[in-house]
Amino acid sequence: MHRVAQVEVLREWLRVERSHPDAEWFPIDSLSEREALDELLDRKPGAAAFVWRDAPVTWYETTLDRADFADLRVVAGPANLRWRDLSPDGTVRSAADRIASEDPEKLTAETGVDVETVLDFVDEMPQGPLVVSTREGCVPRYVADGNHRAVALALRMRSGEFAPQRAYLGVGANPVAKPLFERLCGAVETVLGGSAR
Repeated sequence: MHRVAQVEVLREWLRVERSHPDAEWFPIDSLSEREALDELLDRKPGAAAFVWRDAPVTWYETTLDRADFADLRVVAGPANLRWRDLSPDGTVRSAADRIASEDPEKLTAETGVDVETVLDFVDEMPQGPLVVSTREGCVPRYVADGNHRAVALALRMRSGEFAPQRAYLGVGANPVAKPLFERLCGAVETVLGGSAR
């Protein structure tokens, strides 16, 4: 695992998006970090939101092995998110288990996830890294971009086939320390009857 610049991650994420048939072409390499983030937030607002929400994000290029993959979660978001509907416990592996044991058309209708795309990716995996997010501390890793590919890889794992997957891991700031400090500061101010600053 090694550190990479955020602009590098954003540009490659946009390149993966550009490879989709319905994506229009735009000059990625000339985009500044801010322009790349704006473009990504326009195209993938839910998936890319953590980049600004958890700022500052420290980025690493890594390879996910079998153990890393086993605990990977589907995209973070509200409880009624379609990927959460597909995965009973929120893991990529659980989503794969449901696809392996249930009718793909019924699952698509029930969850809104394009299960056929996942099954297509089992046979022919698209190129490009997964984008994975987490925060400092004991926080699970979530797939921000590449959920279809991740679940397809988990389906391959069920049959014993697995190849390590290249990924960008974004580690965001954990917003717990600052609010805790602010609460402690307020308590001290109350006890002292004045300003603790």
